[in-house]
Amino acid sequence: MTPTRLRGIPLVLALGLVLLAAPARSQEKEFEISGYVQMQAGVFVPLASQVFKDYDNEAYIAIKKAGVNEYQYDQPCDPVNSPRIPCTVKNHGSKAGKLSMMRSSIDLMADWRPEEHVTIHAVVRLVGSLKLEVDAYAQPPSFPEGVDRRTHAIDYAWREHYNQADLREFYIDIETTDWLSFRVGRQQVVWGDINSMRLLDVVNPEDTTWHFGPLESFEDTRIPLWAVKTMFEMHDIDHSLELLWVPGIDRSEDTVNVPLTLVGAWGLPLTNTPSPYLIDEKVFLYPGNVIEDQRVGVRWRGNIVPESSYAFMYYYTHQMTPPIPLYYDQMPTEGGFFDPDHLKTLYLGFPRQHIAGMSLDYSFDNPIGMVAKLEASVEPNRTFPRQSTTRSTHLDTEYGSGLERVIFDVPTKPVLNYAVQLMRPTMIRWLNPTQNFLIVGQFSHSVVFNLSENDKIDLVQIPGYNNYKVAMHSFQGVFVFGTTYLHGLLSPRLTAAYIHPESGFIAGQLDLRLGRNWRLRFEITDFFGADPFKALGLFRDRDEINLRIRYQF
Repeated sequence: MTPTRLRGIPLVLALGLVLLAAPARSQEKEFEISGYVQMQAGVFVPLASQVFKDYDNEAYIAIKKAGVNEYQYDQPCDPVNSPRIPCTVKNHGSKAGKLSMMRSSIDLMADWRPEEHVTIHAVVRLVGSLKLEVDAYAQPPSFPEGVDRRTHAIDYAWREHYNQADLREFYIDIETTDWLSFRVGRQQVVWGDINSMRLLDVVNPEDTTWHFGPLESFEDTRIPLWAVKTMFEMHDIDHSLELLWVPGIDRSEDTVNVPLTLVGAWGLPLTNTPSPYLIDEKVFLYPGNVIEDQRVGVRWRGNIVPESSYAFMYYYTHQMTPPIPLYYDQMPTEGGFFDPDHLKTLYLGFPRQHIAGMSLDYSFDNPIGMVAKLEASVEPNRTFPRQSTTRSTHLDTEYGSGLERVIFDVPTKPVLNYAVQLMRPTMIRWLNPTQNFLIVGQFSHSVVFNLSENDKIDLVQIPGYNNYKVAMHSFQGVFVFGTTYLHGLLSPRLTAAYIHPESGFIAGQLDLRLGRNWRLRFEITDFFGADPFKALGLFRDRDEINLRIRYQF
């Protein structure tokens, strides 16, 4: 039997909903079932950015030169099966021709309206996947003694992340009056709508272990949460107030983004600046089912004029990514001394965080004929990890269990994020004489305040990637260009993204509609990056051809 990862508390509730509602099936307006069966496969191929040649995996033992404070790298090593030697990764690759995914899924959606003001909605998802050879580079929390580390990594990623029996959504909508309504249950809460960037879309975590996130819809990558949402509609002034409570009764691992170090196909490559410590086990301190870990939020939204709307939001949550190294326990030696280079357990957590934001959009009439959107957020206390060689620690003198606990001094910094998006439907008759092209341009900027000179050296974007430093300013641009042909039968789209400096991707996508039920999507993506261990350079060896076939009903 294939092991599955269960998500959502009572999967049987969704099945019970279908059985309970079955007698009402003849009343179409009261009960509806829909869904789809989908197969998706991908292959890594080297494209133009790689000059159609695959990158090689390169790792060498660092040997200090005699008489000088320099190292030479001329003896190859295996960074996976040789964790106890100073094996330094220089590049990552050798993926050409290997599967990037082989995934089958079934989504069943049911809507039942037993009364005029009550609606029950359920979505069940079943997912199965093949084991992937490229997951040999996954980084599970621990490796049992005496096992082949590559085989264990492949099995871990397949077992824990690629197979699911998932009650994705299960909620009830109650309209008590024309101005007060409730949504209670497992749901997705969407507070931001900037394409390709989750700036204000901060409520639900995301699972991108199975594919590169921007290539899939947020609807598919979000992890729904059990929550209570209350909506007050103020029709006289065309405004609304939304209150959100997330009690934290989900599986703890589902309350934050899945750490990308745990998978290899679409996870992060092995770092080129490995920790000087030997770590036996990593423990992720996921938010638990306690009062202290509950999350709350509020959003005020309204229309200024018919052409423009705005919103303000606040959310008290946990930092969903990356996990922050908080402290570690040292192992005592046979003589009772503590080895500073041997860590029994490294603990990583997801600190508490405040997020406040606003959005504004305006629709310009012809001849401008464009929609402009602005989203901005302030994170007053974002936590940043330090590089793995940091000595900014202190000893926990109150911890007495036979081990020595050392705590990292991790700083918090205020961060400002904003994005501007312009969308315009435009006729280009020599390319398409009958349908508009939708042209989308997007620019985003993040600013980290109060960075000292030492912070610029010591703080990193991802734990363990010591060369990927936190910068005061980060810039990103996205361009999307798409249209339809033959009355919607063919829908081509081009997406290009650039992260300063010198990394990004270009993706071409073609959707084909075959009759009422069949959908076919072909996609080819070329990643590029000057540095293989920064920004999207982390994915530069994952150029991919992807095919998705869906039958929907």
